Amino acid sequence: MPNTRNIALVGLTGLAGEALLNLLDEHEFDFEQIHLVDTEEQAGGRHMVKGHSQRVEVLERFDFSQVAVVLFADAWLASDWADRVVAAGCVVVDACGAFRHRRDVPLVVAEVNPQALADMGSRRIVSCPDAQVVQTLIALQPLVAEAGLQSLTIATYQSMSTLGNDEVEALALQTGRLLNGQPAEKGAFDKQAAFNLIPRVGELDEAGNSQLEQHLAEDVRRILGMPQLPVSVTCVLVPTFFGTAQVMQCRTDQPLAKARALTLLRRAPGIKLLDKPAAGGYPTPVSDATGSDHVWVGRVRQDDLDPAGIGMWVVSDNLRKGVALNGLAVAQLLIKDYL
Repeated sequence: MPNTRNIALVGLTGLAGEALLNLLDEHEFDFEQIHLVDTEEQAGGRHMVKGHSQRVEVLERFDFSQVAVVLFADAWLASDWADRVVAAGCVVVDACGAFRHRRDVPLVVAEVNPQALADMGSRRIVSCPDAQVVQTLIALQPLVAEAGLQSLTIATYQSMSTLGNDEVEALALQTGRLLNGQPAEKGAFDKQAAFNLIPRVGELDEAGNSQLEQHLAEDVRRILGMPQLPVSVTCVLVPTFFGTAQVMQCRTDQPLAKARALTLLRRAPGIKLLDKPAAGGYPTPVSDATGSDHVWVGRVRQDDLDPAGIGMWVVSDNLRKGVALNGLAVAQLLIKDYL
């Protein structure tokens, strides 16, 4: 039997993998041994982990019986390898959403529904939701616990890294061309992204919702255990590289005074509240959230005409907080309470 505190991280070449490696160097997790694993084409390099140079091992030859938990940071690798890893006796943490919409796989935000880990059963796979869902639910949780929830409206303002490295590179290319007096090439986008806003991400269904918008609404309902909750989502791409923001309007079951909402948010784990009337008394993705382990909340307001309506501005580092830290926190909860 492997040490239940041994873990493997698989698929480290993307943006999510980079965020995972950074967090390992900056945090103390309850892991005994950490193995870095990638495909044969990507393996062989070395990364610094806790002050030690560590070689990336070859996925195709790695002995998974050495570890108890395997965290995937790449959706393609998770889809191909998860069942084989489970067959070797491991629990899989799908940090990249490959199994996000499987009903037999728990969907977990560490600060919100850790109890869902008990439902992994013989499948032995746990999935993490999209970073947008993590951000939404961490900000909502203290208000819902106090006053319930009737409806939710969200507008996201997402950086290019919420989609992937291709979009980050395309934005950089467009920005450089425009600043040098050249026309922008659309690249990965339908329209110019640099110095612009794109209010549609992906194809639309008959009702006019994108898949990204549908999934955000569905996952919020699922994790809250409110299948009939009215959730309206609009996803917008903005010309920034990292970080993500949301304007969130929720209607609670019971009226919630702004002062009480601020107190609940201030006390909640995983949240930093920056809500001051002075200039700069609000958080932004670049100046506050990027590189931070928290979801930042500001601009908290009570609806003038509806005492049950609360609005707020929410930002976070999508890769660090929404993907890497949640995935590692879920792995640590598994080791602590379920293995």
